[in-house]
Amino acid sequence: MNGQGDSWAISSLWREAIKNVFSGASRLVFVLALALASGVFSSLVSAWQWNSFVQSLDLEAAKGRNVLVFQGSDVAVPTTIDRSSCEALATQPGVLRAGAMTLTRSVEFPQLGPAVQVFRVSSTLAPGLNRVDALVGAQLDYASRDRRLLLPDGGTAVVSQDVAEPDGLNLGTAIAVPFDPGDNTANQCVVILSRYSDPREAAPRLSSSLSASGGTLSSSDLYPDHGRPLDDFVNRLERLLPVFLGILCSFASLTVNRFRSSDIAIYRFSGTSWRSAFLLLYFEQVLLAGAFVVSGCLVTAVLHSYFVMGSAQVLWCCAGGAAWVLLSFANLTYSRGDPSSLSKDR
Repeated sequence: MNGQGDSWAISSLWREAIKNVFSGASRLVFVLALALASGVFSSLVSAWQWNSFVQSLDLEAAKGRNVLVFQGSDVAVPTTIDRSSCEALATQPGVLRAGAMTLTRSVEFPQLGPAVQVFRVSSTLAPGLNRVDALVGAQLDYASRDRRLLLPDGGTAVVSQDVAEPDGLNLGTAIAVPFDPGDNTANQCVVILSRYSDPREAAPRLSSSLSASGGTLSSSDLYPDHGRPLDDFVNRLERLLPVFLGILCSFASLTVNRFRSSDIAIYRFSGTSWRSAFLLLYFEQVLLAGAFVVSGCLVTAVLHSYFVMGSAQVLWCCAGGAAWVLLSFANLTYSRGDPSSLSKDR
């Protein structure tokens, strides 16, 4: 600064702001620590919420929340579903797996016991059928090391233990075998939706892509209490936490500046105009808000595996920083004050 009134260069103001914010003797050290802690805290809370939300969806998925079953609406009217149209649903948006399924019979297996149900299942619904002759339900007591299952007729089949399927599919205590090449129809079409799909929205759309003969198709789900968990989570009030913390930190910084009035007066007495004084205070707030945003974004990057949409948290951190910077215009009150009055305020 020279002695010609409003003569602070922008670069000089930035250097002065950096010194005021990051100097260990500065009164703004408290605000800097608060900014860093608030940014970290907001992202930690969001990571915990996302992780808890995903775990709750996985628990509901195990109970059949994302499973749709299409079959004839009237049991008295035989209805068959075109197998190829059902298997084609696996390529639809929001679908994890889809395929036909038909109960054939109950059989006694030497290694599994009596009355074990056997289902013909599409490999698009049970991908394991591409590698073996049959899949043994995850709830059946099957511990053979050679992966051979003795059949009632004395033959053997290459099998593997199936993964745990959602409740209600009836495959946990059954044997799944592939359809014969000539089997073009099935009694049921089962669709397993992705974690964030809405079964109520997906059912009519998927049903319109199915070809059936006989009666009319109806859809049923294994977990009727769907709600809209994704919408409820996205619209939760806690998502605004970075903005609330940014506002809180901004008020804390304004309070600290209230006790820096004598320091501001020194700048004014030395010839600094109120505009330069305001810019200095504004740049300080930008640096502090930047520390808030950076700390939140760094935590989000480190814990990215806990976020399904880490970019959303980054945007909320930026929104919190923007709210801080916007409120910092209140520093005009201090920069435009009379230097003599400022020097008396403590």
